[in-house]
Amino acid sequence: MRWLPYFILAYLVLGLQIGLRGHVTIGGAWPNLVMLAAIFIGINAPRDAALLGCLGLGLLHDLVTQQPLGLFAVTYGLLAMFTVSTQQVVYRAHPLTHVSLALVGGLLYGGIVLLHGWIRGPWLSPMMLFYSALYTALLAPLVLGVLGRMRRAFWFQPGRRKIRL
Repeated sequence: MRWLPYFILAYLVLGLQIGLRGHVTIGGAWPNLVMLAAIFIGINAPRDAALLGCLGLGLLHDLVTQQPLGLFAVTYGLLAMFTVSTQQVVYRAHPLTHVSLALVGGLLYGGIVLLHGWIRGPWLSPMMLFYSALYTALLAPLVLGVLGRMRRAFWFQPGRRKIRL
């Protein structure tokens, strides 16, 4: 994976996430565009690059929000582990794959944020987090379809196969 396009994607997605947060909310629910970028990297990149890339996206997301350092990093790291484990099973360009991975990622994010809010506060509404997961899942085919068209710029390479003797 080329790291320059990765950092450009991270910069753009974080900027859109921050800039559009108040303008694209529906009933208090907001789309998580950074999570969609993490899903894109997790689907296409080799295992090690995907885990490192999603962890980096989470750390960058932690730095630009008021959440404690590591909350998004853990969430996107777990999402990357789930997504990488499904690479061989799912069709990467299918919209249903995008919707299902975004819904699972949104629910995972919601569960971790609820657990964090229960332990340390502030507490967020579970329904608002669920609606945010649905909103993100509905936007996933559009966003991941556009990112899929730019897949060649990232130069994703499959992992090397080991020869067993």
